[in-house]
Amino acid sequence: MRVLDGEVRAQVLDRMRFVNHEQRRPFELENAITDAPTISNTITGGSTVEVTLADADRKLVRSKLVETRSWLVVDGRRYELVGIGKAADRVTLTYEDSIVAKLRRMTSPRSFPANTLSRAQIARRLADEAGIKIDTDPGHKENVHSVIERSSRGEEKTNSWDLLGSDIADPIQWRRFSDGKHLVVGSDDWLFKRSTATRVEENRGPYGYVDFDLDVGRRVSEATLTVDAHLWSLSPGAPVKLSDLGPADGNWLVAEFAADLVSSRGTVKLIRKRHELKEPPPVSTKGERGEDDFLPGKGEGTDAGGSTGSAARDRMVNWALAQKGKPYVWGASGPGAFDCSGLVQEACRAAGKVLPKPSASQWAAVVNAGRTMSVASAINTRGALLFRIGTGTYNHVVISLGNGQTIEAMGSAYGVCIGGTAGRGWTGAGTWV
Repeated sequence: MRVLDGEVRAQVLDRMRFVNHEQRRPFELENAITDAPTISNTITGGSTVEVTLADADRKLVRSKLVETRSWLVVDGRRYELVGIGKAADRVTLTYEDSIVAKLRRMTSPRSFPANTLSRAQIARRLADEAGIKIDTDPGHKENVHSVIERSSRGEEKTNSWDLLGSDIADPIQWRRFSDGKHLVVGSDDWLFKRSTATRVEENRGPYGYVDFDLDVGRRVSEATLTVDAHLWSLSPGAPVKLSDLGPADGNWLVAEFAADLVSSRGTVKLIRKRHELKEPPPVSTKGERGEDDFLPGKGEGTDAGGSTGSAARDRMVNWALAQKGKPYVWGASGPGAFDCSGLVQEACRAAGKVLPKPSASQWAAVVNAGRTMSVASAINTRGALLFRIGTGTYNHVVISLGNGQTIEAMGSAYGVCIGGTAGRGWTGAGTWV
């Protein structure tokens, strides 16, 4: 197995070093690196570094490294070991931004009552609990109208990192990410105000080609920029301004920077600004009305669905099916009664991944998480969510059973029951667990 030659290894080690909890390494990791480590810093998840090592004698996989917390420091930024994969005589170590990793370890039960704290205040408390620094958007001061809970119920624990996404940032289209020094939580408008936008022109200075795809009639919303990796200094979340590119001209945010540690070129993903949403109204004054038309036999089906394809989704569906026969109550989230988004919220909670309500917020969370799918696919996917948002008399959300049927809190005439998917005007679909 070939490893990096001395000159290339020196370039890599000039930028990174291994550290473990005991301040010593089980063996010389630096001498076993087979490929230039790759780095991906992003605002859409946890930033990572991957290092591939030769391990023909299985010394690494049998070492204390897999039992002890360890880190990788790259250009002064700390990443924690979160994954180890083996393929033949190679081992790949995956390191995640240490701030994100620390938030993922915060899983003990915690609850923030409704109407007591703003999103920024809750984010600060979660950051303080984890002992990390935070930079938050000061502009959104309205209190959250729903309860924010971590690991309160369900078979699987939730963690602060996921909570900051699904319950704090996603419902109003904020971002949450780590810049390596701080947890950053806030709106795109605020991110644009944090620093002056850097002007970027194609093939000038450290910048190469700017690539994008444009659908006729739609504004470009994503672009890719090649850069000189050694000169690029903007971190994800920084604003840039493109010019002389026609439909791609204007203000963008850096969403991701990816490169390997010895390459002279890197790839930067840019995204357009999205608008902050208003604070979702309180559940007590806004619920889901459910279906308002009663048709004999409409809610009398039986569950004949197939396999869900995942253990978590199976728990979600089975939990929802167990509520069959309970009454529909506007704004209710159990345990004795439900509205449509309340049933979906609690079913997702039982699967270990909380989803905010009402249904419009649930749809926004699915979209922001990049988990949408076609309505046709969702109808055939047990555990997928089907949405009707902004059309008809009321918004509505159901859980697909994968066979043309649903489990849902259908309305006051039906309660929680088995329904059908045909002819109901679905506007979108996706998965959450």
